[in-house]
Amino acid sequence: MIEKIFGSRVDWLSQHSVFPEYFRQQFYDTGNLFPEFAANVGGGQNIYHFAYYGLYNPLYLPAYFLPFLKMSDYIMVISILCLVADVLLFFKWIRSHGVSKGNGVLTSILFLLAGPMIFHSYTHIMFVNYMPFLLLALMGTDRYFQKHRSDLLTGSVFLMIMTSFYFSIGGILILMTYGVFQYLDTQEKQRKKVNIKGFFLAGILFCIPVLTAIMMSGFLLVPTAMALQNSARATGSSISLTELFLPDSDYMQILYHPYGIGLTTFVLTVLITGFTYKKWKERYIHIACFLIIIIPVFQYVLNGGLYIRGKVLIPMLSLLCYLIALYLEKQRKGEISFWQGILPFLVTIILIWGGREPVKITKISCFLLMDAGIMLLCGLLFYRKHHEKIFLFVSIGMLLIYGTIMNGWFSQRTERDFYNQVTDTNYSQITKEILEKEKGFYRMEQAGTRKTDAANLNRVWSGEQYSSSIYSSTYNEEYQKFRKEIFQIEQPYRNIFMQARAQNPIFQKLMGIKYIVSEQDIPGYKEIKENIYENSDVYPVAYVTSQYLSEEDYNTLEFPYNQTAFLDFAVVKNRSSCAGWKEQLQSKIQEADIGFQYKEIDSRQSVTKEFTIPKAQKGDLFLLQFDVENQDTSKDVSVDVEGIRNKLTGKNHIYYNENETFTYAVTLEEGQTQIWMKFGKGTYEIKNLKSYIWKNHIEESKNQTLCQSDFLLNKQETKGNKISGKIERKEAGMLITSIPFDENFTIYIDGKKTIPEKVNTSFLGVNVENGIHDIEMIYHSPGLKTGKIISVFGLLLYFFYRKLQLGNVF
Repeated sequence: MIEKIFGSRVDWLSQHSVFPEYFRQQFYDTGNLFPEFAANVGGGQNIYHFAYYGLYNPLYLPAYFLPFLKMSDYIMVISILCLVADVLLFFKWIRSHGVSKGNGVLTSILFLLAGPMIFHSYTHIMFVNYMPFLLLALMGTDRYFQKHRSDLLTGSVFLMIMTSFYFSIGGILILMTYGVFQYLDTQEKQRKKVNIKGFFLAGILFCIPVLTAIMMSGFLLVPTAMALQNSARATGSSISLTELFLPDSDYMQILYHPYGIGLTTFVLTVLITGFTYKKWKERYIHIACFLIIIIPVFQYVLNGGLYIRGKVLIPMLSLLCYLIALYLEKQRKGEISFWQGILPFLVTIILIWGGREPVKITKISCFLLMDAGIMLLCGLLFYRKHHEKIFLFVSIGMLLIYGTIMNGWFSQRTERDFYNQVTDTNYSQITKEILEKEKGFYRMEQAGTRKTDAANLNRVWSGEQYSSSIYSSTYNEEYQKFRKEIFQIEQPYRNIFMQARAQNPIFQKLMGIKYIVSEQDIPGYKEIKENIYENSDVYPVAYVTSQYLSEEDYNTLEFPYNQTAFLDFAVVKNRSSCAGWKEQLQSKIQEADIGFQYKEIDSRQSVTKEFTIPKAQKGDLFLLQFDVENQDTSKDVSVDVEGIRNKLTGKNHIYYNENETFTYAVTLEEGQTQIWMKFGKGTYEIKNLKSYIWKNHIEESKNQTLCQSDFLLNKQETKGNKISGKIERKEAGMLITSIPFDENFTIYIDGKKTIPEKVNTSFLGVNVENGIHDIEMIYHSPGLKTGKIISVFGLLLYFFYRKLQLGNVF
């Protein structure tokens, strides 16, 4: 049996455990708790693009005091502890509402076994790691209405936002819903009549502690909102008003499924039964929960207007389990009559059956109907045997059975050996040894199998290591546009957000990827030490040149010239192109008819074919591009060329990668006359194939003159949001970098503020005069200063509100 860890193969290993490690590493390097720039990832990005992964997560901050412990190991431990805390806090909360110990224990187990709880504790951590603070906030809501104290409520909401701001929105919606319930309960106990004026006044006063927590979170929320506004991110398909407000009958996103609430059909029965309760406050909370679940507009808004997905309903789990516990207490006390209890089970069956057209009946539909039928039988047995816990025993059994199946289906837990391999600290030592000796400004990346490359997309071993790959839900829009639209980097993964280490040698040269850590040979690179490969011919991350190609002229170029142009020229605005630029580009390109005849592919297995190319000199590049038309859009299409893979995702994939044009650039060996292509299984058509050879004219000097003056990096000064160095230049020119352009950069030349420009279509650049110059590139995250000010006002409001104890109006 293969031993596995409490962490998944893809997102957990390449995002959720890696970014917190990077945040901690930045703190060690700078001593700054409020970082602004992530220079080491994705070419250099606003760090608030990655705030989603726990930039200020209070659960991770203690690990800053444990430098000897891998952050990934720490996260596994803290995730398990959170699960324990969730169950204990939930049990304490429902027991405070008069739920019996037996019902409390069983409902707590039901809460633990719900689809998302264990699954996302090792998959997408932020889907559930806020849950302890949400439960504390629910307890704080009770305290607010019972004792007129808001401390626990405000503090818990603040910590929930810090832990997972994305899911905190759904958490706050749950608190508002529950707050109304508690207000009605308080008025009933005090025998006060509810009126509109009093209700709105109470609502405003209840919102103050929550708004205070939101204001206190300003230093995270404001710069994150600004980063999201100015970044590339997921876009959903257009959704009509009818789709938004028409009840959704696909209950799988809330029943059992780990990307939803994940309970049994019993929860629907409980909600429907709540419509029949005598007290208005009880009817209200059941109706409110039911509407939030079935009306898609709530999911759409909570998902930021991107799409309709049930994952944002996960915060409802605690409230729904609370309602289940109250239902069981009513059954225990005999407060629900036979027909009042049985009819909701029948309605549940009708809803599940009615939500599926006969032609769409699936195994999942049958399972839900079977589940609802079993629950109905349990209900009948209950009224005969008076055993109020039978529902929970069966529900727990169903969750165990289904959970075992679904975890086996969805689980991508990482093998321990693989985890130890990719997190081996020897890589850190190797990286530091090489980079300490490097005097220039270059990047270093890791290479391996597609599996290890996926795990290392965001991995950084040293503050001096810079990489071009990135895997994040949001990122610099200019950089994404350059990779995907302009350069059309190969896309080996299904997920459009997984921007992998590029194997394109032109891109590697442009981005300054001088070193690659690998256990395999890397084309175009020479092994200088065991598992360390170097290409000394790449351009530095920053250099000065006067070899220009105007952006207007560049925009006229098609493949392959739109790529090879970067080997000879810097693309700039408002500058004239160098004389003879077109002839220079054309002289190095030779068309290569490879005799391609496999335009229509219809195969159940992968097929490998070899094609003849003109005899190559060492360093020549084979350039290939074609369009792919997928005839079976439910399945993926992939084509490998000399081991470089491009993949087109099936259109039903949630993160469809839109990769309909496959582009390749392959380094050729001396005398090579053939290339191989592997056509993946599927039914698809290949169109508009273009193939070329770029000739490596080693004897010519023109290819070596683009970088005319290196930017000499000052390693001591280059930290956090600051890149510092020096250039020496005999003539005026442009400082060209491969740092993605962002208008929030400020560049100082000899202490004088200079306006940066966009160069090479998507990167940072600036004009420089002749002479020796000190250069500083400083990045300030938009909104951070404003966010800090708002946080200070939030703290002042917290102490002011606490002092006045405005809750006493109740």
